[in-house]
Amino acid sequence: MFGSILLLGGLLLAPAEAKPAQADLEPQVRKLLRQLDAPQLNQRDAAEEELVKLGPAVLPLLPADARALSAEVAQRLARIRQKLQRAEAQSAVQPSRVTLRGTMPLSKCLAALAEQTGNKIVDVRREAAANVPDPEVKADFDKTPFWQALDRVLDQAGLAVYPFGEDHAVHVVLQPGEEGARSKRAVYSGPFRLEPVSILAERDLRNPASRSLKLEVEVAWEPRLQPITLVQRLAELKVFDEAGKPLPIQSGSAELEAPVPSGPIAQKLILPLAPPPRAVQRISRLSGVLNVLVPSPPETFRFKDLPKAKNDKRRVANVTVAVEDVFQNNKLWEVVLLVTFDNPREALASHRNWVFGNPAYLEGPDGKAVSYASIETMKQTENEVGVGYLFDVDKPLAEYTFVYKTPTMIFSVPVPYEFKDIPLP
Repeated sequence: MFGSILLLGGLLLAPAEAKPAQADLEPQVRKLLRQLDAPQLNQRDAAEEELVKLGPAVLPLLPADARALSAEVAQRLARIRQKLQRAEAQSAVQPSRVTLRGTMPLSKCLAALAEQTGNKIVDVRREAAANVPDPEVKADFDKTPFWQALDRVLDQAGLAVYPFGEDHAVHVVLQPGEEGARSKRAVYSGPFRLEPVSILAERDLRNPASRSLKLEVEVAWEPRLQPITLVQRLAELKVFDEAGKPLPIQSGSAELEAPVPSGPIAQKLILPLAPPPRAVQRISRLSGVLNVLVPSPPETFRFKDLPKAKNDKRRVANVTVAVEDVFQNNKLWEVVLLVTFDNPREALASHRNWVFGNPAYLEGPDGKAVSYASIETMKQTENEVGVGYLFDVDKPLAEYTFVYKTPTMIFSVPVPYEFKDIPLP
């Protein structure tokens, strides 16, 4: 992943993998796009294959509006975009890696980790007070995944992470109490960090036969990601006692879903385990596969000349975005948008709330964004979401462009994990 190592300010830093600049790719992409309409089938096939080989870097160079293209070229572009977006999404769910060596102040180490991985790190202590200690830490990382590197650094400094902030960032805080080393409490799977944080045994005193055992797991991810939902199929959990005997799971055919709010970089998951016999003192091993819904990088849809934009449709990959209507609502202008996904099972299912967080705004003639004053749901079906955006503008509506951004595909990413040696209460 890394090329040669740079020496910067006494620190060994590994640069991110060099990517071809869009300016370098543009002439080649233009030529291949023309070849998609070549008279010979083998030429068209070769151009499609070559565009896919160029990788996700060409996505911004592909035509966003295929209405003026032939049906075959539009079809080929849709296939190319889907393959590239899938490749980009699969790349995104690989762990970011850190190469860093040397002894340095904590602040410089955290800055290097953030720069190499694209993950925002905020030292909350420094925001709250001046003259915060900046202890020396030792880094000895060679393509080390982000969470392992960060945990080892924080363990040296006696610090912890508060993952439930609102700004898609790792919040570094003082370690509460005697929590012990972060690097010894967690398991790591790709860009995810999973940690069992509590286990609770309960008995209903009015119904003594009703007993339960619940394991609370904190699932964190790199801030550069924004999952939609965590799904755990209980049938995929395997639990064993200290003698290696399997332990039962409550509601083994059920499926747990934990929607992810925008902002925090972690979510808690409660695993309902069946109480084991009293002789069992600990869970020796618990393994499972968490299925995480992850969106593809967003596509941008732009609609100009809004007074005439009614029924204007744009299609990219698996999604069609249409301005259904534009009208004046008292003193506000309302833009009614319909977003339709080809594959409702994968794109929306019961996880549609993320759609309402998609960026939508008017862009004025000065290039500045005008946020909507309010939003209302107009329609919801298994594969469609209709939304009305109301704007308060001080210029004629024709001078504004409506901009909408949305992922075009949602991917289910398996995250396997295994916890060991969990003492029972």
